[in-house]
Amino acid sequence: MGSAEKAAPVSELSERLVTKAKRGSYSAVPVLPHQPGGARCHSMARHSKLQKQVLALYRNFLRAGKDKPGFLPQIRSEFRKNAQIPRMDVMLIEYLVRRGQRQLEQLQNAHTKQMGAFVKTKENER
Repeated sequence: MGSAEKAAPVSELSERLVTKAKRGSYSAVPVLPHQPGGARCHSMARHSKLQKQVLALYRNFLRAGKDKPGFLPQIRSEFRKNAQIPRMDVMLIEYLVRRGQRQLEQLQNAHTKQMGAFVKTKENER
């Protein structure tokens, strides 16, 4: 490079990586400026076998329900409601996965046009 040419300005991220490399604290995972506390950015967390089953079930439900009106909001709300279940409650999660697989088979049936749900009323809560 000649003296007339100037180097392009280095981005903030590149400056951080260069500085860390000079200090000897360089990591293969860069520290991104938007992360609070300088937390390291990892690609994707690994999921357990049960988590993968739940995610696959959710995807299959979305695929099966996309052509049937009114199904997607119910599917999403049911999965969101059950997302509050603690991860350590494996028996309940496995039960819900098996129940979901049976419901998915019904949804995939070409004759399924509506979805019913049981709703608790004040009379039934006693």
